[in-house]
Amino acid sequence: MAELTRANAIVDRLIQKSPNVINLMRRLQEHTNTQQRTAIEQQLEDECKDGLYRGGVPPGMVPGFAQMLARNTVRGIRMVSTMRGDNNGIVVYFLCTTVRPVYELGQMIMSGFMHAVFAVAIESVARTTVDVYVKADEFNLRLQCLSRPQDKGNYNNYCRPSSD
Repeated sequence: MAELTRANAIVDRLIQKSPNVINLMRRLQEHTNTQQRTAIEQQLEDECKDGLYRGGVPPGMVPGFAQMLARNTVRGIRMVSTMRGDNNGIVVYFLCTTVRPVYELGQMIMSGFMHAVFAVAIESVARTTVDVYVKADEFNLRLQCLSRPQDKGNYNNYCRPSSD
């Protein structure tokens, strides 16, 4: 958990202070097409790798974590916190700027991309196996709640956190 937090802090500092990364972030704000965004994402990934290696992040974590953070940054997703969960698990919190990044985060989770990134990262420092648990129906329900007006009939019945 400490390594994940440290790696995320390094990338956050890059986004705020690195002239190269700041320039890339500005370019993202312009009207860019898919090809340009892909090129920017690759450049961000390279910058993240360099920063993570220089910051002393375990080498096994760097490639996947840099790819995830660059992909998330381009899509308006930020990893904001990690916490200890039940049964020695790790809970990772992401902040999405709009509903679209929530959907894209869901796609990264459901496709196995996030599992692959976190499995390599955690296994490289903890010598344990990793399972990523997200209930697809729970995720889809939360996504629906974001796009449903609160003052419509069934909001409170469907959009309250489940008790399990």
